[in-house]
Amino acid sequence: DKEAVTRGLADGSLFRGTLVASSSKLGTAHVKPLGAKPNDRDFIIKGKSARNRAFHGDVVIVKLLAEGEFGHHTIRKGGGKSGGRGGAVEDDDDDEDEEDVDRRKMPALVENSDSEDEVVNLGALRRAVGTSADKAPQERSGGSTGGFAKVVAIDDPKGAQRVIVCTLHPNERNGGVGADCVVKETDTLLRAMPTDKRMPWLLIQVNDVTRKVLNLPGKLDPYTMWPVQMIGWKETSSLPLGRLKGQCLGQAGDLDAEERHALIEHQLDEHEAEFKEDLLDEVNDLVKESQRNFESEVLKRNDLRQKRIFTIDPATARDLDDAIHVDFDRERQEVEVGVHIADVGHFVHLGSKADKEAQFRTTSVYLINRVLPMLPHALCNHLCSLNPNEPKLAFSAFFRLSLETGELIETGPYKPWFQKTAICSVCRLNYDEVQDVLDGKEIDKPTVYAGYTWEQIKEDIFLLYDVCGKVRRGRFEGGALSISKKKMIFHTRESEDGIPTGYHLEHHSASHWIIEELMLLANKCVAKHTANGVLSDVSVLRNHAAPDPAKAEVLSKMMKENLGLTEWEAGNAGAIYRSCQAIYRQYGEMLGLCVEMMTMRAGMKQATYFVYDDEADAHHFALDFDYYTHFTSPIRRYPDVMVHRVLAAVLCGEQEGFQQREEAQEQVLGCNEKKVASRRCQEQLDRAVFCIFLRSKKSWFYTVGTVLAFHQDADSNEKGKANDSITVYCSQLGKETKAFLRAGDGAVADLEKLGLFCNGVDDTLMLPDNWRFCSRGLVELEWLPPDGDKTRRRRQTLQTLSCVPIVIIPTNTVPIDYALFFVSPFHAKGEEVSRDVPDLAVQGFSWNEVEEDGVEVVHDACAAPVAA
Repeated sequence: DKEAVTRGLADGSLFRGTLVASSSKLGTAHVKPLGAKPNDRDFIIKGKSARNRAFHGDVVIVKLLAEGEFGHHTIRKGGGKSGGRGGAVEDDDDDEDEEDVDRRKMPALVENSDSEDEVVNLGALRRAVGTSADKAPQERSGGSTGGFAKVVAIDDPKGAQRVIVCTLHPNERNGGVGADCVVKETDTLLRAMPTDKRMPWLLIQVNDVTRKVLNLPGKLDPYTMWPVQMIGWKETSSLPLGRLKGQCLGQAGDLDAEERHALIEHQLDEHEAEFKEDLLDEVNDLVKESQRNFESEVLKRNDLRQKRIFTIDPATARDLDDAIHVDFDRERQEVEVGVHIADVGHFVHLGSKADKEAQFRTTSVYLINRVLPMLPHALCNHLCSLNPNEPKLAFSAFFRLSLETGELIETGPYKPWFQKTAICSVCRLNYDEVQDVLDGKEIDKPTVYAGYTWEQIKEDIFLLYDVCGKVRRGRFEGGALSISKKKMIFHTRESEDGIPTGYHLEHHSASHWIIEELMLLANKCVAKHTANGVLSDVSVLRNHAAPDPAKAEVLSKMMKENLGLTEWEAGNAGAIYRSCQAIYRQYGEMLGLCVEMMTMRAGMKQATYFVYDDEADAHHFALDFDYYTHFTSPIRRYPDVMVHRVLAAVLCGEQEGFQQREEAQEQVLGCNEKKVASRRCQEQLDRAVFCIFLRSKKSWFYTVGTVLAFHQDADSNEKGKANDSITVYCSQLGKETKAFLRAGDGAVADLEKLGLFCNGVDDTLMLPDNWRFCSRGLVELEWLPPDGDKTRRRRQTLQTLSCVPIVIIPTNTVPIDYALFFVSPFHAKGEEVSRDVPDLAVQGFSWNEVEEDGVEVVHDACAAPVAA
C-alpha cells in the first residue's frame, strides 16, 4: 500500500534505508535509515520472515518492532549456553533459512572476514573484544533509532535486480543439493548457489533453454560459475525463482572467470562493454578538430611549451595525466611549483556522448593486466595524455613553498593561482628511475627534449626532494595521518596466458611521496579556491569525517587497558599516526601493519565526494586539511572533471558548462558508490590472482601473520572434531582469516581431505597435535615432528597480537580462495620467514581482563565454552 508507506514515512513510524546482509551471520541483516547520523544505530533484521524476501542491496521500508512483537525472535539474558554474555538473539528453528542449514553441512575450512571500512564490526577484532554493537539492541546506549525491525515494503529492488554469480546444483526433494551433481530426466528445478553468501539461493526451472545450455539431463560441474538473475519471489515460496543471465563465466580458479566474477560481484561488468560506435565517432571528430585548432587555442592560454616540464609515473602507465615543473626564486628563497593536469574538461563537454558515458562509469577500473577506462583510448591515451615531446593542453595549478620550512605561501602576490595552459613535456620518468637518482645510482639516461639536459632534470628532482620532504614532515607534525598498505604488483608482461610470472610489493619510496605531496597541495589549493569562490554551491570537495568516537573508544580501551599499551593515543589524526609509528619502531612492520588495520576498522570513515555548502563540514580528517578535492586525475576520475569545469567557470566568470547543484549531488553519490565498488573489486581480484599464481607455481606462500582473536567451539571439545580457531591478520592479503585448529592422523595433514590445492606441490602441511585454551588471550599449541616422536614435542604459545609464521594455501573452492594455517616449528620455513620479527612482536601481549559493560568474553577458562 503506497499510501500507507507514504503516511508511515511522514509520521516517523516507517523508515527507508538500504538492507545490508551479513555474510558471517547468515540470518541477520542491517538497515541504516536514510538521513541517519553517523552515530545512529542500525535497525537489525533478524530471520527470514522479518526480511520479507528482501535482497542484500535492496532499498527497503522497515517498521520498528516493539518489545513483545518479535514473532519468532526471542531475547535471552545471561547464563545458559552463552556463558555469561550480556544478551543474545536466537531464532526459532522454524525461521531458519533453508539454504543456511544446507551450507552448514559443507566443510568450513575457509572463513574469511567480511568486514568493510564503513562497517561497525572490526572483523576478528570485535570478536575478541565485544563492542556495544554486540549487545541486544535494547541494551545499547548512545545515538538514536536502532532495535529490531521488519521489512514491510521494497522501495527499490536494487539488490534483487542485479546479476548474481552462482554455481548450479540438482534440487533434491529434501531441500538440499545433490551430492553427485546429476540432474535427472524428471527434475523440474535446479538450485543456484550464489558465491556471495549474502544472497539467497535461487531456483531455476528446467526447460528447453536450460536443457540445451546445460546439456541436461546429465551431470553439472559444481566448480563452474554462471550469471543468474532473480525473476520473482512469491510470498508463498521459500526461495526466489531465477534464470540464467548470459554465458558461463568458466571454472573457479581460471583467471578470466575470476576476473569476470569480480566485475559482476561488484556490478562493474558493464564497464567491460566496448564504447558505442556513435560515441567513438564523436571522439574521433573531436580529435581531428582539436588538432586543427590547436594553435588558435594556445593563443587563449598561457603558453608554457618552452618550460622545463616533465612527468613521473609508474613504468607501466599509459595515460599520463599530470606533469610538474619547479623553479627556485633565490631572492625570496621560495620554490615555485607548477602542477599541470590534462585538460580533459576542455575536450569532454557536459552532455556530450563521451561525457554521459563517463558520468555512468565515473572511474577507470584497474584489473591485473588491463584497464577498463572511463574515457575512450583516443582521449585517455592520446589527446589528453601528457606524453613527452608532444604539445598538449593543460589546466595548471601554481603555488610557492618556503625552501626553509616547506610552508605553503597562501597570501600576498604569490598565493596559489590557476591557469589554462599549453605545455610540452621534455622528459618522461618513472618512479624507479627517480628513486635510483635519489639513491645516487647510475641509470640509463632518459631522453630529454627542447634543448634541456639530464643534469638540469636531476637538479629539479633533488630540489623537489628537499622541499617536499619538508612539506611532508610538516604535514605529519601538524596532525596528518598516513596508513601503510601492502599492495601486490603482479608481473604479467612476459606472460602468455595472463597468469602472473611473479609479483612484488609496492614500495612507497621518496620518488612516490614527492609526487604525492605535490598532488595533495594542488588539490588542497583548488579546493580552497572553489569552496570560497562565487560557485561554492556547485563545488565538488572530498570529505573524510572523523572516526565514530564510540567505536574508536573500543579500540583505545583495548590497547590501553587490555593490552597494556598505555601510551596509545587516538584523539586526532596526528595522535593516531604517532601511536602507529611508535608500534612500528618498537614491534616491527608486521605488528604495525596490523594495528593500522585495526585503527581503520575502529570507526574510521571512508572519504567521500560531496557538493559544498556553508553548513557542511569540509575538513579532511586524515590529511588534516580544511578543504580538499580531487583535481589531478581527470582521465580516470569523473569528480576531477567536475572540479575542472567549476574552476574554469570561476576563472572566466561564467555561469554554465558545469552540473547544477542537484544534478551534481546525484552524480557524486554515484561516484562514491563506484569508487568503493572498484576498490573492492580490485582487492578481491588481487587475492584470487595471488591464489592462481600460487597454483601455477605449485607452491604455498609463507609469511608472518598477527593473531587477533581466539575462538573455542561451544558445540564440541573432542579432538579433531571441534571447530576451534584463531583469527589471524595477513597484511599482504589485507584480510583476516580463521586458522582452524584441525588435528590429523599424526603430525602431517591429509591435504585432499581438507580441500587444499596440492597438485604437484612439494611441501608438507603439519598440524598441531593438540592445543589448549589457557586463558582469554592465551593458547598453547603442541607440535610433533614429522616422524611423530613424542619425546621431541614442542609447545608454541600464542597471545593477542603475536606475530607468528603462517602458510597460505589455495583451496579447491568456488570461487578460488585460500586457507591459513600456523607453521610448525619443525618446518624449515618457519624460522626463515620470522627471522626479522622482533622478539616482542613474537611474544604478543598478555590480556588484562577488565570488568566493564561492552566486553564480550570469547574465552574464559573458568566458564563454559562460548560460541564464537
